[in-house]
Amino acid sequence: MDIKFLKEMIDTPSVSGNEYALQEKIIKEMKPQCDKIITDHMGNVISVINPESNIKILLDAHIDEIGMVISNIKADGRCKLENIGGIRPALYLGSQVQVVTKNGIIDGVIAQYKQSQNDNIKVSELELDLGTYSKEETEKIVSVGDYVLSKASLIKLSNNNYAARAMDDKIGVYSILQALLIAKENNVTQGVYASSTVGEETTANGAVAIANIVKPTLAIVVDVMTDTSSLPGLENRNLVHLGKGPAITLGTIMNKKLTDLIEKVAKDNNIPIQYATSGNRTWTNADKIHFVDKGIPTMLLNIPLRYMHSSAEVVNMDDVNNLSKLIYCIIKEINEGFSFNPYE
Repeated sequence: MDIKFLKEMIDTPSVSGNEYALQEKIIKEMKPQCDKIITDHMGNVISVINPESNIKILLDAHIDEIGMVISNIKADGRCKLENIGGIRPALYLGSQVQVVTKNGIIDGVIAQYKQSQNDNIKVSELELDLGTYSKEETEKIVSVGDYVLSKASLIKLSNNNYAARAMDDKIGVYSILQALLIAKENNVTQGVYASSTVGEETTANGAVAIANIVKPTLAIVVDVMTDTSSLPGLENRNLVHLGKGPAITLGTIMNKKLTDLIEKVAKDNNIPIQYATSGNRTWTNADKIHFVDKGIPTMLLNIPLRYMHSSAEVVNMDDVNNLSKLIYCIIKEINEGFSFNPYE
């Protein structure tokens, strides 16, 4: 896919609960290139090729991003805020933000109610300043319930690294859509369902819906994970490095035979991979999808990322492209005779 579309994805706000503007752009981009688009009342968008196939391979990545919502407008015109998802309040101090209103996007800045240098602050201590002087003036341009998010577009760094707000998990959506298009270009016959899924940062309601709608043969969930090599104090964690390939999660909910297949496919196609472990839940859509119906064979693949939940999340595009290639190669290997039962 064109990197320009990734920039468009980044620049389009999609705070959890209000992903619709970006989803409409995905529909516009993908509709001419796939066989079918499925939507639902949750707001999910699923791009499909070969819908007539008995094999249904679900590719999932979440389209929603973290942010804040205006909870109250004060007499002096400044706004109190509430978090949506796991934001890091200190990172918003003194930063430029954008507010998604019914009349379009407007700019603002974040200040701190308590004028201190303490980084251990709460969202309740942040205030949105729109440059207004009264509640009445502010109410003319924003409303309680309007979404607030960082103003940070896509930039290119050295070594094919890119930084932006909301790489988590728009880069995952970009990678699965790219994998679907590679599969189509190479005339695969398997059904592929690439879902840009809503709500992962808050309730994972979108993941439950798509699994029930598609009822897939298997699910490959794509999300980001922290580049642990860039953080101190994580010597006992899996060392996942930017630029060294996508990471396969080894964990309690992962299907063993699917894991073995992915490792074999990566080796046969010279695709670099890394490993992560998850002894309990993964805190991704995989936690919900694998429970649906009789249990969906599920695998979590990760894109290494630096500075999680900040306005400068960094990923390496070689990792992204290798992940799309890996997914395509997995798709090719799945046939109706493939058993995910570890006892067969």
